[in-house]
Amino acid sequence: MEFHSAGYVAQITIYIRNNSNVEAYAMAKEFTQHYPEDAIAHYLLSIACFWNARYQESAHEGLVAFDKCTTNDDMVECALIAASAYYQLGEYEKGLHLLSLIESKALNESLEKLMFLLSLAAKDGKGAAMHLDALYRINQAAAERMALAYLK
Repeated sequence: MEFHSAGYVAQITIYIRNNSNVEAYAMAKEFTQHYPEDAIAHYLLSIACFWNARYQESAHEGLVAFDKCTTNDDMVECALIAASAYYQLGEYEKGLHLLSLIESKALNESLEKLMFLLSLAAKDGKGAAMHLDALYRINQAAAERMALAYLK
């Protein structure tokens, strides 16, 4: 049975919420085959790949989705999933580079948290401090929790 675009989005979202990751991945692959130019198809495939520990594919699909995005908010979401996959792959510089492309487009708590973690992993203390400071300006409590977690 073939779904319309909205049907794929709804079903994949249900699979992801229910931790039915194998099913989400299979349906997201099908979605991208039927709608290859749809950014959301690639974004959902990136998420499904991530939850199936297919990090290389997740990063790739996140970049495909990123390139197809038309709004800054959508670009941020796609970059966050791709950069998270890069983190899992140990490719910290790639994740930081991708996030630096969107950093000026949005001040975002999730973005700053991930940039802090990637900077730490890449042994960039100055960058980590800069992103922790930016996070502090957005959400003081979140910044304090991140700093305390790091110190432990």
